[in-house]
Amino acid sequence: MLRTSLKRALPLGLLLSSAFASGCSTYIVEETGDDGATANATSASASDGSSDGSDGWDSSAGGTSGGSSDSASGGDSGDPGGTGTSGETGGDSAGDTDTGDTDTGEPEPEPDPGQLTAGEWRDLDHWDFWLGLLNDPNWQAMEDMWRFYTSQRYAVVVEADGAHVNDAQVALLAGQETIWEARTDVDGRAELFAGLFGADVEGPLSISVNGVAMVDEAAPAAADPIVIQLDPVDPPAQVLDLLFMIDTTGSMGDELQYLQAELADVIDEIQTLVGQSFKLRLSVNFYRDEGDAYVVRPFPFTENIPEALDTLAAQDWGGGGDYPEAVTQALDSAIADHQWSDSAVARLTFLVLDAPPHNTPDNVGSMNVRVKEAAAKGIRIIPVASSGVDKDTEFFLRFIDIATGGTYVFLTNDSGIGGDHIEPTIGDYQVEFLNDLLVRLIAESVGVK
Repeated sequence: MLRTSLKRALPLGLLLSSAFASGCSTYIVEETGDDGATANATSASASDGSSDGSDGWDSSAGGTSGGSSDSASGGDSGDPGGTGTSGETGGDSAGDTDTGDTDTGEPEPEPDPGQLTAGEWRDLDHWDFWLGLLNDPNWQAMEDMWRFYTSQRYAVVVEADGAHVNDAQVALLAGQETIWEARTDVDGRAELFAGLFGADVEGPLSISVNGVAMVDEAAPAAADPIVIQLDPVDPPAQVLDLLFMIDTTGSMGDELQYLQAELADVIDEIQTLVGQSFKLRLSVNFYRDEGDAYVVRPFPFTENIPEALDTLAAQDWGGGGDYPEAVTQALDSAIADHQWSDSAVARLTFLVLDAPPHNTPDNVGSMNVRVKEAAAKGIRIIPVASSGVDKDTEFFLRFIDIATGGTYVFLTNDSGIGGDHIEPTIGDYQVEFLNDLLVRLIAESVGVK
């Protein structure tokens, strides 16, 4: 698996020290000297292949898997010597924690944005690769674990007068029964699925757009989507709904302050980039687990961006206690309990976390319901996987982004910040700074390139 260089070069010393410390997979850093010559520096992987969490398996499509690191197996990612707990108590954001320097009484400086590094992989754009993974014995059990069965995909593109139709309601039906619903994105794309949660679906299946039957006897489609032509339609409202749901349990303590700085920078940049053309509605939310100071701390959508940024900055980490967290309750709140716009160019949920939901039948069933509801509302889920994520969690996150037309974002070891980040089981990808990557994804969602 090739990892290409950062868009903005990190200092060479930081990259090399991070690489040798973490034993991360090989990457190349390019430096240009005063004479215009380019020097290539290549990191070395750990000699025993274990410190990057990799089990050395190569998928048939060229991906590389990583085994769970200690922190990914349940250790506190903020403590390299963690022993299976999901974080120590770090203080609650209600103001009962002294975050100042214990020697001087001075507050610790907030980190600057542009430090965390990340990659992105959209399985919907690499469908043969994804199906190859699920046909491999290493990963077949992931479908049964999370009750997601993605093979019957119906990719649709909706157009009118040669232009893409945004925010059209597209439905896959068996007779009069709606099997799956989605809304088109700015490129006219919608993703429909039959039997996504394992139920048998009897055909023939049809596809409707905005309640009008358009395709009879539809066949599964992926690389070559089903293209549907409409008469001209009105565009959606120039609205961008942007929701962040952030894990603030103890295991997030190694990266939370950095993430707060990065996300604040992203929000500020997006407001500058699209604020004159779109109504930006923002919601920042936080969750932990049962028995903690709170399970979900929600905040409604607002156009008061400075107020939302203050809320984001005020949060601290704490609680947890075991590896799984209240992800199910977090998505219940994000999808069902927030007032999403009826008409919008884009609706995005960024789920920032380092641990999976509790894997019980009730939780998995509830998660399936919320993911289906998100797709029907046009809410695209984009996970941001932090240090400590293991393979089970990675595949869970990729399932839910596939089902909602999203993409998978993951932090990498290149920054040298936080605990270990396992290599995802994917193909070639670009290492970027997290804030740049998220700004790019959000801008693309509203058609700003």
